[in-house]
Parts: sequence; structure tokens; C-alpha cells
Amino acid sequence: MISGKKSDEAIAAHLRALNERELVDEIGATPFARAYKRARNLVVLRVNELYWTISRSLRNAQARLFPDYLARKNKLPPWRTSDRPGVSTEGRPLSKPRLLLDMTSTLRSGKGSGIQRVVREIARHAWEVGAGVPVAIHNGRLFSYYPHPDVPDVVEVADGDIFLMLDASWNHTEEYLPIIEEVKARGGRTVVCLYDILPLLYPNAFMGDLSARFRIWLDCIVLKSDGVVADSRAAAESLRDYLFANDLLVPRFPIGWWRLGADFMPMMTGKPSDQAERIASDAKPYFLGVGTVEPRKGYPIVLEALERLWGEGFDFAYVIVGGHGWGMRHFEKRLLRHPEFGRRLFWLRRASDADLALLYTHARSLVLASVAEGFGLPIVEAANYGAPVIATDIPVFHEVAGDSARYFTLLDANDLTVQMRSALTEKPAAPVIARTSWRESAQQLVAIVRDNGFQTRME
Repeated sequence: MISGKKSDEAIAAHLRALNERELVDEIGATPFARAYKRARNLVVLRVNELYWTISRSLRNAQARLFPDYLARKNKLPPWRTSDRPGVSTEGRPLSKPRLLLDMTSTLRSGKGSGIQRVVREIARHAWEVGAGVPVAIHNGRLFSYYPHPDVPDVVEVADGDIFLMLDASWNHTEEYLPIIEEVKARGGRTVVCLYDILPLLYPNAFMGDLSARFRIWLDCIVLKSDGVVADSRAAAESLRDYLFANDLLVPRFPIGWWRLGADFMPMMTGKPSDQAERIASDAKPYFLGVGTVEPRKGYPIVLEALERLWGEGFDFAYVIVGGHGWGMRHFEKRLLRHPEFGRRLFWLRRASDADLALLYTHARSLVLASVAEGFGLPIVEAANYGAPVIATDIPVFHEVAGDSARYFTLLDANDLTVQMRSALTEKPAAPVIARTSWRESAQQLVAIVRDNGFQTRME
């Protein structure tokens, strides 16, 4: 296992190599391309800051000059006027002070995987037991997501409210600032949920201006909040170490972590595709990769191991389930032009939940080659469907799977080849993961936030 500073340097070198390959393909002159990207990101950052300043001034002026402004501002958003999930609090009174759970980004994106899945599960279970009120921002106001006789459509911040920024808030930093200010003015608290800070640690692994947006989010929201709760201890410690390393210490700043749930809703909604059924029913075994094709997922390492094993005469397949990402154009060309593509190498870019459930069930093993992650939901999903796991030897995967997964050294195709060869010889056991329900997960998070039960504080 590579550890410490050497590990960070190895990851940075790997991502830089991928990034430079993409830049060579796109522009043809790597030094110029890198300088261009830095300049572009700086311009985007400054333009965003100017836009936020101007838009806030215009909204304030609009509120003063146009009497009907608030009426239009309070108009119900589309998701409030359409059918909503049949979830109720079963008559339970809402806890006081109120806990407002933000799910803005999830509702706007319409996605249901990754962070969005976490947000939906936590919000739903907190609501069902009366522990919190799920809300989302629309035209500068908070709207409740679920109907309740004691909760109006427009949720005005009340004295002592706790605003839990459960969602991917870095996408809409400017919209959150006035709400956070109002919560503070009413004697309430704001707590941020953290899923990772990977765009800050490995900017080459992410597209566009995400790293710059993360830095603004860190400065304007995270460090001015009343605490952070991460979805893993590894993510919490990553934030702590980053703050220390970059002289961003806030004395006594609270940092905690909670465990995500593992009782996912069954994925089998509908019939699997013909392609998924053919792969699952084929006599030869197959390995499964789950995740968007993007730099930090380590797919080039897996492909190198595959080619070695095929060269040794092993007959098996490899299936990627994940969408087209960013920064991997060169790898995607290599994948699509590979002589085994369509025979023993498959990429399901638009797989359904039913496809993924079927593929988990029959896989020889899930292979996760990520160089960095905030959690590792595919490990939990694999365990639910009885699929063994071969994963990179990084702390967060150990936190999720413990000793019940097989691990290989970070960025080491040789070690991965050994583990996959062993799995082909004898199928390993699926990981055994302590099952935390989403209701228990929501209760744990709520308790930390309400009771200031953060596990650590900055010195």
C-alpha cells in the first residue's frame, strides 16, 4: 500500500498524466493548454463573483421598486404543483426547533444516484419521523417538499431554526448566502454535510471550474457555518488535514461524521435490457465496474490488468456501468476501438437499475480502482446483491467494507492482476457489511446536528 505524502504524489501524477493526454488531443501543445486552462478558470471565478454581486443588487432593487415582487417570488415552483411521493409524518408533531433539510440540487437535477440518493433517503426518513422539514430554494425562498398541515408551502425562517445543508450546495453557493444570513440573524445554526473535497485535492480530475467553485463554497459557506458532518470518517479527516495544510484553521470548528444507510430500495424496477441479460447468462465469468468514466475512477488501470489476463489465456468479460464523464476522451477512444469491445469488453452508458441489479447478482466480482472517493456506494450495493469486491487499498473503502473485500495497491496494475486472477480461479465471498438502515442513518445525522455531537473540533 502506498501511504501518506507518497500516495498523494502518486495520485496527482496519475491524474496529471491523464489530463495532459487529453490536452494534447484537444489543443496539441500541452504547456499552452495548461496555461490556458488556468487562465480560463481564473476568469470564470471572477465572472461568477461579479455575477453574484450584481444579481443580488438587482433582486434587492426589484423588491423595493415593484410591489408585486414578493407575490411572484412566492409562486409555487413546478415540483410543488406536480405529484409528490406519498410520504407523511403519520400524525407525528414536528420537532422543535425545526431542522430544515436542504435538497435543492437534488430536486433540480432530477438524479437518483450518488449524493442524490443519499439526500432523498435522509430527507424522507427524517420527515417520516417528524425530525426535519425537507426544503428547497426557489426564487430566493425556501419551499417545503412534503405537504403537512403545520408546514406552509413557503417556509419562512423562524427563531432558532437549524439549516442543514444536506445537498450538493457548492452548485448554488450564491443562492444560499442570504438564507444563511437570515438563519444567523434569527439565532439559528447552519450545518454543512460534506461528501468529499476531491475537487480541491485533485483539480485535474474534474471538469470546468468545479475546483474554483469548491474553493468559493469552502470560504463562503463551510468555514462560516456552525459545523460540518461528513458521510465518512475518511472524508472528515480529509477536510481537517486540508484546513491544517492550507492555514485555514477556525478555532474549535466542529467536524463530525455519520454512517450512510445500506437498505436500498430494490433496483429491479422493470425488465433488464437484452444486452445485460446476454452478459449475465453467458457461461464465461465477468467483472463489473460501476461509476462514471472520469479520471479518478482508475479505469485505465483495470484495462491494463484485463489485457494481461487475456494475454495469459483467461476467458472472461469486463462490463463498465456508468455514463460518459470528462477528461477521458483518449481512454474512451481506446476503449471503443479495442479489439475485445463488444466481445469481452462492454460499456453500458445508459444502464437501467434493473440492468445493474442483474449484473451485480451474477458478477464474479465488482472491481473498484478509484484513486480517491468520498464514500463507496457501489460496495454497499454489491454486498446487497451478493457480489464480491476487489477495491483500491484506500482508507474510505476499508471504512466501508472492512476486511471482507479484497484490496490491491493504489495505481498498481500488477497487484490488481493478481487479485483478479485469484478471483477467476476461485470466486471470493461477498463483503459482509454491518447493515445500517436509512432511518438509523437519518436519526444518527439528526442527533449529531441537534445535540452538537460532533466527534472532533479543530484545535
